[in-house]
Amino acid sequence: MRGVIGLDFGTTNTLCAWMDGDTPVIVPNDRGERATPSVVAVSDSGETLVGSSARNQALADPTSALFGVKRLLGRSASVALGGRDVEPEDAAAAIIGKVRRDAEAYLGFEADRAVITVPARYGDRQRRAVRDAAAKAGLKAARVMNEPSAAALAKAWLSARDESERLVLVYDFGGGTFDATALRARGGSCSVLSSEGDDALGGMDIDAAIFDTVAERFRLDFGIDPSADPYLARMLVDLCERAKIELSSRDEATIAVPFLRGSGGVVHPSVRLGREAFEGIAAPFVDRSLALVERVLRTAKAGARDVDALVLSGGSSRIPLAKRRLAELLGREADPRINPEEIVALGAAVEAARIEGRLRGLSFTDVCSRTFGLEIDGGSFVPLIEKDEPLPAVGRRVFTTVEDFQRSVELHVLQGESERASDNATVGRFLLPGIRKAIKGEPRIAVEFAIDEGDMMIVRARDMDTGAEQSIAVFDGAPDSRSPRDRVLALAQIARRESAGAGVDAALSAEIRDVLAMAEACDGDDEKAAMVATLLEGLLSELSARASRPEAGARRPSELPFRSGRSARDA
Repeated sequence: MRGVIGLDFGTTNTLCAWMDGDTPVIVPNDRGERATPSVVAVSDSGETLVGSSARNQALADPTSALFGVKRLLGRSASVALGGRDVEPEDAAAAIIGKVRRDAEAYLGFEADRAVITVPARYGDRQRRAVRDAAAKAGLKAARVMNEPSAAALAKAWLSARDESERLVLVYDFGGGTFDATALRARGGSCSVLSSEGDDALGGMDIDAAIFDTVAERFRLDFGIDPSADPYLARMLVDLCERAKIELSSRDEATIAVPFLRGSGGVVHPSVRLGREAFEGIAAPFVDRSLALVERVLRTAKAGARDVDALVLSGGSSRIPLAKRRLAELLGREADPRINPEEIVALGAAVEAARIEGRLRGLSFTDVCSRTFGLEIDGGSFVPLIEKDEPLPAVGRRVFTTVEDFQRSVELHVLQGESERASDNATVGRFLLPGIRKAIKGEPRIAVEFAIDEGDMMIVRARDMDTGAEQSIAVFDGAPDSRSPRDRVLALAQIARRESAGAGVDAALSAEIRDVLAMAEACDGDDEKAAMVATLLEGLLSELSARASRPEAGARRPSELPFRSGRSARDA
């Protein structure tokens, strides 16, 4: 037997859930814990440790452990762990792999697929990194789902008998990220209206601010600089996190580290942190989260007092200041029956059961959390699918050429919100050759973006005069419709056809022959095939530039002219 599990891969903790009949339940790990700390460490013997064992190892040797892996995905090429450099995806895979093995042991079947949740603000590189980490852990991502959407889905399922229409706000304040989502719910049906977030705002930022305050007291009162001692710093960070948790239910917490050697001998540093001081530290972070809540409601065309239900998600949503400020803004309290630390995992389990076809009477519509479009001549960005469009979504526009007799165009697919292409993230590139020879502005090139609920996007381009067409499938930013070898063969075929009638000089002809020979020799070597594909794309751009303006020098793909022409509304 095989099944699809729900996985909440968090900055602080990772949770697994499973739909047991019609009830989502948390799957405990091998220690009986409902959450596995998202920490990886290497022991003195070289053993890789995950979870509570890794946290304990960090106290013995802070350099041997890695915290906050989630924030590194898609951003860092490598990170130090146990005296060596590792890819963040490998560290994340160690965490996901352990949670998967523990789930299999508890459930008694093989878990080969998972619904994995990510912050709504995650870009394509980060989502691809999560998929890569899961694949390395032996899990195929059946869907990468936005965390607040998962929380909303869990709430919808738990409230499926309520047939009244409700505006629900999900306030997701986790360890490393913040998201806010507004949705409409009625019975077992819910539809996301808008989503906003900040993937650099979380509980660990509040921990760091508390640490700075306490460390300053250590320096002034006891002559001890925690930042100069990695062992003390690691211990103090853990104590600050515990104090934050304590202050969610108490008016005062004490952070103490006895038997330290100060300038005057052995001292026993102790710092009392009251609720008022803690709220002063946390206030800037809570203010940032509430600003995003207000933006979400504006996008959803709703007022703060229109919210019918408030769902808290993430451990930091328990902070009394956040709960109080939310209640003042919305005029209502959150549902006390929901555990903020677990609701995202439960929602992922509901979606997993829905994918398997085990649920009836539940419908869910998510929105695109990013804007997708093309770079055009002059470095501008033209959106084809806007942020917060309901999924599945389709966007269409018609473009044209910018030079006389231009034979091909490059489509540079981007994700972002800026009008400048250079400020947005590259999703993929591909060429459309075979354009009708005509003066600039005459050819009509129809471009279509289509994206489904699972972030699979198909980009198609077609010359409306000649019928020439190209397309790529983009899955979380990675063109995956063809293997590197197949892509090289397709590009080589185009290069042969384009160079045959281009009247190229001897030097360029020799370069083309060399690259085509490399294409024939890279069978089975994906890395070499990817490199040769890049060379072929450059040659095709140069051939296009020479066909358009024989006197001009070679142009690289990123400089190939392409601008917006007449627009066509979505069908």
